[in-house]
Amino acid sequence: MIRIVLIALTAVFSAAQAPDPAYGPLEKAYEALRAKDYDRAIAAFQQAVKIAPDRPALRKDLAYTLLKIGESESARDQFAEAMRLDPRDDHVALEYAFLCYETKQQALARRIFDRIRRTGNQTSADAFENIDRPLREGIARWTKALEASPDNFSAHEELARLAEQRDELALAAEHYR
Repeated sequence: MIRIVLIALTAVFSAAQAPDPAYGPLEKAYEALRAKDYDRAIAAFQQAVKIAPDRPALRKDLAYTLLKIGESESARDQFAEAMRLDPRDDHVALEYAFLCYETKQQALARRIFDRIRRTGNQTSADAFENIDRPLREGIARWTKALEASPDNFSAHEELARLAEQRDELALAAEHYR
């Protein structure tokens, strides 16, 4: 019995002390960050992500480093993956939403801000309103324009585009037709 317990404990300690395979590249990445060598840091983070693709923290660190060199779209994509891996991390979701907005993916940003604002997050509520208000007002303006001129093709097209961005898909389909 004691022998079985010792074997089990040895296995547990061995597993607990197994080195992190991403440790080497991460050590290089953080060293490069301290030296402000962002290209080297990015390469090391990418190597770590290949080794441990399911770790959202690696994706976040890579995304923040990409932002340092102005790679907003690549950073956005890394935040998207981190959000997919940990959907409860509202901070990552906010970073992703702001980058979606910045990279012309307003409809996606609006959806994410909407989800987070429902949890009581004021930053997200403000960002949502900043995107939603112009859409709401534009839909009202173009609806009124169509009342005055129902055959105005451009007004139908603009109303449909705004409705689509606001996820009012039935309204969008009606005016695209």
